[in-house]
Amino acid sequence: MQFCADCRATFTLLDRGEHFQRRALLLDQTHPECVCQTQSVSEYSTGPIDGDEILVRILVAPQHMDRKGGPKAGALTDAERSGLSLFREEQATDAEIRKVAEGLVERARAANLGKPEKAGVFGALRMKCSVIRCLKIEQDPAPPYCVYDTALKETPSHAETFQRVAGAPLELCDERRRALFNLVKADFVPVALFRSGLLLDLAPKS
Repeated sequence: MQFCADCRATFTLLDRGEHFQRRALLLDQTHPECVCQTQSVSEYSTGPIDGDEILVRILVAPQHMDRKGGPKAGALTDAERSGLSLFREEQATDAEIRKVAEGLVERARAANLGKPEKAGVFGALRMKCSVIRCLKIEQDPAPPYCVYDTALKETPSHAETFQRVAGAPLELCDERRRALFNLVKADFVPVALFRSGLLLDLAPKS
């Protein structure tokens, strides 16, 4: 397995509390042009992510839901800050997904003061890795998103995508996010259909 000691050291540093919310910026500053995505950046990883792999983003209401009950582009915003958490679909077990989803819902319900029952998993976005990595928009000279195999000890299928935000104005970051969302939104899977209803009991209550 290919791995870069410097890339791994950078990710270890970025996982510390004082850097966490600025991971996208610091990663782009220290390792520009997605140079680490071809390497294994986690000791728990099975290897870098292939372009043909499908990645899954669990979506939680109300923060990721639009007024019609579907996903919104804001569900991808973490890629510009701390990193957008994803699962490698073929590697992810039901147990891994369930545990992470329970934590997401617990935090969402705690934050949704007054109406915690309105918070919950309402579906998932499935995204082909190459679609993320190869996104191009007219204003950009290079693809704006990188994808890394940030496997965790308790979640070996964990991956993340980061937007290359160093020097990018907010308007450009917004445009990139909208462009990516427009490419992946058709592969939204409602919670009732995701893995045969694995997370259905974690859905918002009507």
